[in-house]
Amino acid sequence: MTEPVRPEVLISRLTSDNQSWRADAEARLVSLGEQSVAPLIGALQHANPAVRIHAVHALAKLRSPKAIAPVVDALADTENRGAVAIAAEKALVDWGEPVKPALLESAQAGGEAVRARALRALGKIGGEDLESSFTVMLADPLPSIRGQAAAALAMAIGQRAVEIIAPLLEDADKWVRYGVAEALVRIGSIRGREILEQARGDVDEQGTYIRFWAEDLLDEIDELQRTGRAIR
Repeated sequence: MTEPVRPEVLISRLTSDNQSWRADAEARLVSLGEQSVAPLIGALQHANPAVRIHAVHALAKLRSPKAIAPVVDALADTENRGAVAIAAEKALVDWGEPVKPALLESAQAGGEAVRARALRALGKIGGEDLESSFTVMLADPLPSIRGQAAAALAMAIGQRAVEIIAPLLEDADKWVRYGVAEALVRIGSIRGREILEQARGDVDEQGTYIRFWAEDLLDEIDELQRTGRAIR
C-alpha cells in the first residue's frame, strides 16, 4: 500500500518551475483536507511568492475557519507587484460570507492598500449588512478609501446606493469624483455625466487612459438613456 504524501512534501513541490506540477501539488493538498491547513498557513510565509499564491488558493478551497485571518493578512503582501495580495483578494471573494467580519476589520483598521483591497472584496461579496459600515467610510480622511467605499457600496446594494454616494461627486479629490461617477454608471445612474465630461477634458491627464475611460463610460450613459434604463 502506497503511503500518502505528507503536506510538507507537497508544499515543497510548489517551488517547482513546472506549472503543472505546482497545480497537481495544490490539488493534492486540497484533497488531504484538514491536515493540510496548518502547513499551508505556514506556507503563507514562504520566501517564494509562487508558493504563497498556491497556499492562498488551496486554503480558500479548504474553507477552514482557521485560515481566514491568515489569508486576509495576505492582502498586505506587496512582493511581485502584489501578486499574492491579488490572489488573496480573489480567493476571499470566492470564499464569501464567512470572511466578511475579518475583511471588514481590515477595511476599517488596516493600512491604506489593505483597506482598499478589503473594501473591494467586501463589495463583490455584497450584502445589505455592509451598508452602515461603508457609509461611515464615505467620510474617511483618505481619498482612496472614500472612493473604494463608494464603489463597494454600489456593488453591495445596487441602485439604493445612488442617493448615498452621489454627494461625493463634489468631493475635493478628483479621483474620488471620477470613481464615484463610474460606480454610478455601473448601477445604471447618469448622475456622473458632468464629472465624466470633465474627466474627458482633464488637461492634466492628456495622453493617459483617462480620456478613453471617460468616453467609454459616457457611451454607456448614452446607451442607458437610449434604452430607457437610465436612473437619476
